[in-house]
Amino acid sequence: MLRDGAGRILAVAIIAATTAVLGRTTTDDHLSAREAIRRAGIRLGGFESERHLTAMATREADLLARLDPDERSALGSGYLRFRVDRPAIVDVAAPEGSAPFWLADRGFRETERSLTNRDGRWKVFRRSFDPGPIGLGVNGLDRTRPAHYVVFVRSAGAGQPVVSLDEGAETWRMIVAEGSVSAARDLVRPFEAIPDDLVGAWMLQPRHDARHSTTLVTGRAWKTHDISTHKPDQVAISFGDRPGKELVFTWRTSASVVRSVVRIGSIDEESGIREVAGDSVVVETASVLNDPLIRRHRVAVGGLRPGQAYRYALGDGSASGWGRWQTIRTAPDRNQPLRFLYLGDAQTGFERWGKLLDSARKQEPNLDFVVLAGDIVDRGNERTNWDHFFLRAAGLLDRLAVMPCVGNHEYLDIGPRLYRASFELPRNGPPGIDPELCYAFEAGDAIFTVMDSNLAVWDANAAKLQARWLDETLARSTARWKIAIFHHPVYPSHPWRDMPALRDYWVPVFDRHHVDLVLQGHDHSYQRTYPMRNHRTASGPDRGTIYLIAVSGDKYVDPAHREMAEVELGRTSTYQVIEIDPATNQLCYRARDASGKTIDAFEIEKPGAPVIAKDQRPAPASPLDRNVSPVSTAQDTRSRSRPLPTPSDSPRG
Repeated sequence: MLRDGAGRILAVAIIAATTAVLGRTTTDDHLSAREAIRRAGIRLGGFESERHLTAMATREADLLARLDPDERSALGSGYLRFRVDRPAIVDVAAPEGSAPFWLADRGFRETERSLTNRDGRWKVFRRSFDPGPIGLGVNGLDRTRPAHYVVFVRSAGAGQPVVSLDEGAETWRMIVAEGSVSAARDLVRPFEAIPDDLVGAWMLQPRHDARHSTTLVTGRAWKTHDISTHKPDQVAISFGDRPGKELVFTWRTSASVVRSVVRIGSIDEESGIREVAGDSVVVETASVLNDPLIRRHRVAVGGLRPGQAYRYALGDGSASGWGRWQTIRTAPDRNQPLRFLYLGDAQTGFERWGKLLDSARKQEPNLDFVVLAGDIVDRGNERTNWDHFFLRAAGLLDRLAVMPCVGNHEYLDIGPRLYRASFELPRNGPPGIDPELCYAFEAGDAIFTVMDSNLAVWDANAAKLQARWLDETLARSTARWKIAIFHHPVYPSHPWRDMPALRDYWVPVFDRHHVDLVLQGHDHSYQRTYPMRNHRTASGPDRGTIYLIAVSGDKYVDPAHREMAEVELGRTSTYQVIEIDPATNQLCYRARDASGKTIDAFEIEKPGAPVIAKDQRPAPASPLDRNVSPVSTAQDTRSRSRPLPTPSDSPRG
């Protein structure tokens, strides 16, 4: 934060882009694109008002006028770096009206060719290069770009050139340009046709989510309504490596609070309260003018008992630094019943979302934990989004363990930086994938595999790495029930959101290990498939996997009718309660709207002798139970699924 002579608060809303997004250095190895953005932002913050900074977020010409020559050069050649082994022709295509500023600086000339997709007409700019390194610039400095530019590389003579992407080019994927290739690697945005002279060229395909990754100032300089203090808030508790015996507590305070301590003891015992210390990290968000620095605390508490309730308080160990006492439960053991909450995208409309959570808390007082299927907030690297989320979720997340997966909105602009700062998750995922973005845990008689579908749809290698890990993890587990969680749907409710990599690499593993449920989000509607195997409808849940899509926020997209969908429903926010009873080997699923009305339900029974449940906690009567017909506990020789009659406002596929 900076103040001028009159005491006015000035700030730069800088996107703190990573090296992986912005590239390493310019062609002359002087100033990197990342450093150019940082340097320009700090300089602008020294003399531009908050009002002017906000206005410049949509006026790139004003930003360009304030760059010095070194910064302009770095931003025009240090973003995408690659090499060619022979003379090459490089074409850059960008939506009409949003061509990158540096094209003329770098000697590119507009051609008569064009491309067309859902973003409109794209113009094509061309330049020839000698063998060696080639550096291209940023997509844009403001937030007006509808898409990211794409690059085509072909030989200026005979033979296909060898193109080598430099380290730090993870935004890009190299494919052969042909047919109706997509303009983005993470979305289906196909071009209608590729000009003949570009067919067969190497296409450098970017992530659509990276289109604003080089924004010099964000759309607004923010002030949060939920300022951090010395008291703990924004609590998120997760299961540790041994979910029945370890909990990991995280919370927020002002940056000045250094110590991290948890008081914890069994709710059934008056004595035995102990204190456990942990660590913390300062999180900086320069665009939050009135609270740019916060501290996130972390304490792992082991030595607990499965399925037991504990009371706890968070603080700094001082007499006045403690928060209020709350209760939390460890994961149940295999012979104990399990009941958890599944929520699709929250993302927008947190006031209404908070009411949905209130309904879930009242209807379901005996939950063990909650899973979030990604897109938890709308803009994952604007901290005010997270402040609003935690404000509305406070009554839930300080009483239930939360096990989330990362969505594409958590990745926006610079990757899931604030997502990872907000949650502390198991680090047992595959090598080569960032820790905590892919992990597994067991609770009750079920194994849960949480995966990062963002990486999978962007990069086939990341999809393969996670598939191999999934295969090995499920093979090792002896849990009776298998549940997978990730953001992008395997069988989307909207065909234009198709993600073939998930079907190609992950579905064979789901089929091989007979995963029971796949919990997803992203499509902003409700959909339940028939049991599926090998991309076809199976005869029952004993022979296939049920794929679910849900939305808990208020951003909706009407579903398109899909043949594999047994239940489809649009414009309805829901929460889902899933129960697993080891005494009957039965899974019970209920989807409810904000009023508590059941909109979908089914049960699955597994064959074989039930687990003898010992020391089961008594389940309080729930309004849910009064709305469902009794189900026979007689054992069958196969699994069964019993969907409830579909409400009239829930059209079936």
